Amino acid sequence: MTILIGLGPGQKDDAAVQLGGMLARSSAEDVVVVSVVQAPWPPNPYRGDKEYLAYQQESAELALRRAREHLGDSPLGAEYVVRTAESAPAGLLAEVAERRCSSVVVGSSTMGLLGHVMLGGVAERLLHSAEVPIIVAPRGFHAGRATTISRISVAFGRADHDSGLVSRAASVAWNLGASLRVVCFAVRSMVMAAGVEEGAEQLVVDEWMQRLQHDIARTVASVADSSSGGQEGPLATQIETVLGQGTSWSAAIHDVPWTGRDLLAVGVSSGPLGRLFLGSHAAKIVRSSPVPVMLLSRA
Repeated sequence: MTILIGLGPGQKDDAAVQLGGMLARSSAEDVVVVSVVQAPWPPNPYRGDKEYLAYQQESAELALRRAREHLGDSPLGAEYVVRTAESAPAGLLAEVAERRCSSVVVGSSTMGLLGHVMLGGVAERLLHSAEVPIIVAPRGFHAGRATTISRISVAFGRADHDSGLVSRAASVAWNLGASLRVVCFAVRSMVMAAGVEEGAEQLVVDEWMQRLQHDIARTVASVADSSSGGQEGPLATQIETVLGQGTSWSAAIHDVPWTGRDLLAVGVSSGPLGRLFLGSHAAKIVRSSPVPVMLLSRA
């Protein structure tokens, strides 16, 4: 299998390359780095777009040279491709269709904050159309040349107990040689409704957490049993659960400890047209994540 790293022509943020190399070192997979040159459509019959295409080609090759500088000294099998297509997402999707790609790695939008994940137009289109996990690096993400993924954290909500999300995240963790952690978030309003006693909101939150922990425990036990044949195996011993609380999604997410070797798995749902999309809570988790995000489809 191959990890595809998508770069824009002349892209100067190496976050996607840094993350793609980190994933490849963890999984021992090959890497293909693709920079898509957007061809004007319809073509100019007088070849007026020739200069523009030449500039785009040069910018794409520059982006690939930067990627080669980072990946070239590593033992990874890497290929560097300039592809012409009507758009960057179309070119990357065509490349995914032609190869046995296990995932697609892209960077965050340049409009996002440093150190945070923000889906750009390319990532949004890939999310709707690709059949493989989309992994998005925070803007400015950096990893050492020998760094690997050590832990997959899967964001778990009430709708995920039978969604297969934990099972898919467990499979990813197994392939990467990483541990698995299940995380959930309790976001509490700073303002209580009139007439509500001081401890009433905490009681509601505690009850919700107890139900959620029961769902998590049942799901984790099922995944551990299926992965180890009912015996104590590597996956069964590596799964942990953690709860984050705060008055905002960002506060709740940062209430959980993170390291530079974490990857957060977030579930995406299928819409009426078969396209995948982020729900409102998932979108808030992605925007607040301090670590790379892997978007996995729910069952």
